[in-house]
Amino acid sequence: MAELTFVGAAGTVTGSKHLLTTNGRHLFIDCGLFQGAADVTALNSIPMPVEPRAIEAVIVTHGHIDHVGYLPKLVKDGFAGAVYCTPATAALMQIVLDDAANLQAHLAKRGFDREKHAPPAFYDEANVIATMKLVRAIPPETDFSVCGATARFHNAGHIIGSAFVVLQLEGKRVLFSGDVGRYGRALLNDPSPIGAVDTLLCESTYADRVHPPDALDQLRGVLLAGVKRGGAIVIPAFAVERSQDILLSIGEIQTQEPSIAGVPVFLDSPMASKVDDLFERFPEAHKPIPNDSAATPFGCRNLTVAVSTDQSKAINEVSGPHIIISASGMASGGRVLHHLHKNIPSPNATILFVGYQGVGTLGFYMTHGAKTVRIYGDTLDVNADVVQIEGYSAHADRNEITQWLSTCTTKPHLYAIHGEPASAQALVQLAQTHFGWQADPGERGKTVTL
Repeated sequence: MAELTFVGAAGTVTGSKHLLTTNGRHLFIDCGLFQGAADVTALNSIPMPVEPRAIEAVIVTHGHIDHVGYLPKLVKDGFAGAVYCTPATAALMQIVLDDAANLQAHLAKRGFDREKHAPPAFYDEANVIATMKLVRAIPPETDFSVCGATARFHNAGHIIGSAFVVLQLEGKRVLFSGDVGRYGRALLNDPSPIGAVDTLLCESTYADRVHPPDALDQLRGVLLAGVKRGGAIVIPAFAVERSQDILLSIGEIQTQEPSIAGVPVFLDSPMASKVDDLFERFPEAHKPIPNDSAATPFGCRNLTVAVSTDQSKAINEVSGPHIIISASGMASGGRVLHHLHKNIPSPNATILFVGYQGVGTLGFYMTHGAKTVRIYGDTLDVNADVVQIEGYSAHADRNEITQWLSTCTTKPHLYAIHGEPASAQALVQLAQTHFGWQADPGERGKTVTL
């Protein structure tokens, strides 16, 4: 009899870990870090419900840190099984885990603690190397065997390489959504249809709301206003996918707005630059990228990519209107903190958040009206114009989740995961009232029989 235990991303957006036990064999779907406020990141220290060496395999849906960031810790603690993911996700995992190990080493050296929203120093580069040796890349729409079950990846449309996975075991079909992407995106293909399943674990990050219809127009308005203010336009953006979406949009706006066409654009994220290269390495994992011989990556002109520390620091010497795209997207770490430290006190500056802001992060406080913030031990008055637009989210909203669930041809038992309690409950109600399915929110620590 198969059992499912909700270890993470149940009652929270992050920390994705789902333990599947079948015939005494243990399999994890995703193995990510909890991120956000101190009480959430503290969950990273809770021991796994089974010994890591007793886990046979891990299936990874995509390469975001809240889905893969705990893997090297699992390996450090004794896990030696296979890690299954798509080829593009395997390449992305290398980038993301290298960055996570380097960040932890940097924070430990500087003496940062969890109150600064830093992930705990769980592992080092040697653990990452050991983890990547366990990776088995499986192309989408290809069956593979794991723990006596048959599994298959299907396109999730969330980020490059992302997939939802369907497992056939003990006569049942169980689907783990990972993060569900959106429809009609410029870079990625639409999520694949679901088909027939008996149990469906579905993300619920935005299940209680609908994204604005025209993200490009929103961005255009913010950029025009920011240029008029005369200072820097700082865009905290995740290095994976969000930075590429923003570059693509800025490139399109540059062809339409003369006042923006000549504004310098800086991509200050070594990791984002590496992710850019994945779009060349895995053309089958995305739509063709609009470009021409005069354009820089993703069609964005006047673009300078800052890789070295000196190149990053040089951006602070730029005067007049300019655009800075830098990680992390929730302003919870990374180079963007340096740009925020300089520009938050300036009434000429614009701070633009383009995605979900986890409770307890600096981005959350700023988008909820904080008048002062602390960065690097300094208390700063927020004089810059702080703006948030949600149209660039890579997560499906309520309507898009409904559209995706409509491709299911059976009446499964749905569990709402990857969401705050309110959004998870909204998905439960949607499944019950709109589809007539049995549905429950996933509860961390709870085990259910499939």
